[in-house]
Amino acid sequence: MSGLNLSRALLSRIESAALASLPRECCGLLTGAKSKDGWDVAAVEPSRNIAPDDCCDRFEIDPALLLRLQKAARAGGPRMIGVYHSHPAGEAAPSQVDLAQAWQTGMIWLITALKAGKLAQTRAFLRGEKSFEAVPLRIWENTQ
Repeated sequence: MSGLNLSRALLSRIESAALASLPRECCGLLTGAKSKDGWDVAAVEPSRNIAPDDCCDRFEIDPALLLRLQKAARAGGPRMIGVYHSHPAGEAAPSQVDLAQAWQTGMIWLITALKAGKLAQTRAFLRGEKSFEAVPLRIWENTQ
């Protein structure tokens, strides 16, 4: 089954951002490529969460980051394959807010959940037409 392939180093960056953003959600974009094994993450692009400060249960990616990555992809650079964000006091599963705000089908959503200020779980999902489908998260160790 197709899954999300992510290095331990990139996962650590996402998890660190989730902890540093408390009590708010962290967010960013995943770049990489689709392969026969799923989606291969080449880089994570952190974003400032531009959701209103009093909204701890949602995130908004900075449009300037989206625009920069779209322009880079058109010029032959890395392609955006997904979104990552945290749930500071929730499950590592898409919320109703996530479903309502998910703008593009075929994208990966990586969600890191925290419980009582500590990392709990990170899971990956594929955004379909009307829902999210869980996909395996494969973490590979860095060899460099």
